[in-house]
Amino acid sequence: MDSKQVLIVDDDKNILYLLERTLAKLEANYQVVTTMDSAAALEMVRNQTFDLVVADYMMPGITGVDLATAIRRLSPETQVILMTAYGTPRLKNTTKLVGIDGFVDKPFSIDEIHAVIQKTVQMVRQPENSVVPEEKISTADQILQSHLEVLQVNTNARSVLLLNTQGELVQYIGHGANAEIGSIGQFVAKNFIAATELADTLKSRSVFKSSYYEGDDTNLYACYVNRQFYLAVVFETQHKPGVVWFYAKQTATALAQILPDSSA
Repeated sequence: MDSKQVLIVDDDKNILYLLERTLAKLEANYQVVTTMDSAAALEMVRNQTFDLVVADYMMPGITGVDLATAIRRLSPETQVILMTAYGTPRLKNTTKLVGIDGFVDKPFSIDEIHAVIQKTVQMVRQPENSVVPEEKISTADQILQSHLEVLQVNTNARSVLLLNTQGELVQYIGHGANAEIGSIGQFVAKNFIAATELADTLKSRSVFKSSYYEGDDTNLYACYVNRQFYLAVVFETQHKPGVVWFYAKQTATALAQILPDSSA
């Protein structure tokens, strides 16, 4: 029986231990490698051929979707399974467009993950057609949208906005009138410009990369993605600002991996 090379990627060491032990017990021919770092996983795929990669969706830096997209370029025959606690219909559609071979909702049972892995490794990936299907044209937008969706879920935000440096809306998740969204965009852009001027005044070597505004019932947190984009989160005052800060920074890091930064 041919050996299967398997890479498992998750920033939860308990999940890694569980899957590694489970596969070793249930599938004697599986050679399993694990990592908690998605960037390290990408480097492993560059240097070694894997039959299967099982990756968590929500990881710092490079997310599971970003990792799957890169694997499709580096190793088209590698199967990819995505694990996530945020299995929204939009996210599942995004993973289909990217080319995910299996999808597992967290929390999962041993039987569920094993069944998906068995089914996936028995599949044979077909070579990509030279003609890109029309529905794949919007894959980049779908990936951006899925990042904003997960951020909204994690922070219980009223709305999440991806803006360019002119304050113009690029992507949006949530609720709000067009006039309100436009005003938020202009406010965020103007304040980042003012922050840059303040940094110059203080002779700071780096710019201020986030801002927080507290109201009686609504708060706004905005952070820098790169020199072309900002991320803004509007949330109610009963939600903890620290949680919003953490997940917004995590999302901004992920977005910086896939958004252009031509000003650099």
